[in-house]
Amino acid sequence: MAAPSTVHELKSICKSRRPSLLFLMETKATKLSCDRIRRKLGFDNMFCVESRGLSGGLCIFWKSNVNIHVYAWCDNFIKTKVSSGNDKDWEAIFVYGHPDYKKRKELWKDLTFVNDSLAQPTVLIGDFNDVISQDEKVGLHPKPSCQIQSFRNFVHKNALLDMELQGMKYTWFSNPRNGCVTKERLDRVLVNWEWRRAFQHATLSALPPISSDHAPLVLDVKPRGRRIKSFKFEAFWVDHADCDAVIRRGWSSSGYTGSDHWENLNRRMQNCKKELTKWSRTSFKRADVEIESLRLRLKQLQEEDFTETQQQEIYRLKLEITRLWRQEEKYWGQRSMVKWLNFGDKNTSFFHASTIQRRDRNRIERLKDPIGNWVCGEREILKLAAAHFQNLFTAIENLDMTACISHVPVRVTEDMNGELMEEVTDQEIKEATFSLGSLKASGPDGLNGLFF
Repeated sequence: MAAPSTVHELKSICKSRRPSLLFLMETKATKLSCDRIRRKLGFDNMFCVESRGLSGGLCIFWKSNVNIHVYAWCDNFIKTKVSSGNDKDWEAIFVYGHPDYKKRKELWKDLTFVNDSLAQPTVLIGDFNDVISQDEKVGLHPKPSCQIQSFRNFVHKNALLDMELQGMKYTWFSNPRNGCVTKERLDRVLVNWEWRRAFQHATLSALPPISSDHAPLVLDVKPRGRRIKSFKFEAFWVDHADCDAVIRRGWSSSGYTGSDHWENLNRRMQNCKKELTKWSRTSFKRADVEIESLRLRLKQLQEEDFTETQQQEIYRLKLEITRLWRQEEKYWGQRSMVKWLNFGDKNTSFFHASTIQRRDRNRIERLKDPIGNWVCGEREILKLAAAHFQNLFTAIENLDMTACISHVPVRVTEDMNGELMEEVTDQEIKEATFSLGSLKASGPDGLNGLFF
């Protein structure tokens, strides 16, 4: 039977997070006890794998806004099909890795056999009792390499992605032993590419553990609110015949007649961005949506009697689909920031997955302010970041640095200073600009090396 403190913690989590589905491991409880907990937590349905004696036990609770179909289970996993509203159906495997390595190794084989469909969106969540690398453990003894390799082979064989964890690095904490606490990331969420593509904005966070030595995981599959998109000079624009003319039109239409060269440059760049944005909206559509539409049209033509006109249309559609494939690949390749693959290698799916993982890693959900309070929300986080750097780089009034500077040895000679103070030549500006990486922007304006 679950301890009162555990039930109290679960109530608190359910009240603040309002989950539609809850997975419990090592319940050490009967089906009757789990049903009582279900009613206390306010869930409508339940599936339970009862514990054997004083160990084990798995249980999932869910509300009526999701449909859960359980069709495979054992002492170490429950496999289900999840459907909710307009979202695509997906498989969820709730896992409890056996503490014994030999039995856990057999479990990886069983899950590989069960998880036999790469085309079906699939997520595995739970306590795997294994780590993917030595970096995921801190303690007196390292994790045996054979166990790490066995788990990594399981992840790779099933083509799974390890979701980025927010909140804390480790999910399990041991009791102090010899003055040392062992910390490991045993709990995680593994997803295949189809699931990650279906839920691109899903987030995984860990809550501080209170009544257990494991940190509760929260998987939020709901899309995030729309963010204001910043301008980015797209790599696939360069392939269009009108791109050069659009840039020239924007560059020459500044209308500025003043003598401030910097203001003139800024106006020209802003005009280019406006012209490019306007042109892009009318000239380009979402590649994936357009490809699907063209495929349907191609299928219709191929099912009809071939005429010369139809053959020409089929040929044109194939060329257009090929062009859109290149556009989609360049779009995701630019966002993936992967430098060791070139465009044309047909790695669109890899670029897409890399972009999603990088966004998860770079996403800031909350920040702590100077007095220790957590600040959430994009607007408040931006305010806090701006205030921090303003305070950091604002000098104190009437600050006399003479005494401090007198102790700094002179390293810059008069000749060196003369070179540093010389006017910057046009050639130096050109060399610096053209040495910029093709997908790198010199500032937040989004105009990268390809533009220049």
